[in-house]
Amino acid sequence: MTHRPLTPSERAKVERYLESQRARPQARPLPSASMAVNRVLRPLAGKRTKRGSSALALSDAWPEIMGPRWSKISAPVRFRATKDGRTLVISAPGPAASLILAASGPIIERLNAHLGAGQVSRIQVVQAAAKTRTEADSKPKRGLTPSEEASLREGLTQVGNDRLKTALERLGREVIRNQT
Repeated sequence: MTHRPLTPSERAKVERYLESQRARPQARPLPSASMAVNRVLRPLAGKRTKRGSSALALSDAWPEIMGPRWSKISAPVRFRATKDGRTLVISAPGPAASLILAASGPIIERLNAHLGAGQVSRIQVVQAAAKTRTEADSKPKRGLTPSEEASLREGLTQVGNDRLKTALERLGREVIRNQT
């Protein structure tokens, strides 16, 4: 006895009948083991999982990882995937680039201690313009003396627009602070 294939309308009728006769819905497939493990381990991983291991997230902890000497003149740029693992690309000025490469062993160890074992296998240093921090950037800004404050307000008495007056006052304060 041979069976002929069902037509689409017959197939739909059979499926409706089977659906109405089932006592409970069909069981879903179980989630994969990796999803279950991720659900358990993600909260335990702490800051590394939430912040990620991108170069941008790494820049916040850069002074802690590199130390004060190198963090002032270098910065993480990006991660690059290679056959051997991940490579961190760092920008630094010309002379410092060779010194950072010479100290790459301890730097990779500190990076892996921060990001997790085996996250960084190599570092690559690209030369960039030197970042210099001037004394004006590092020292706190001073306040205005009473005479400077009075002369600033006196100069702005003829300005009628309040928003413009506020903006000019802010600008004047910065100019006076940066003069000395």
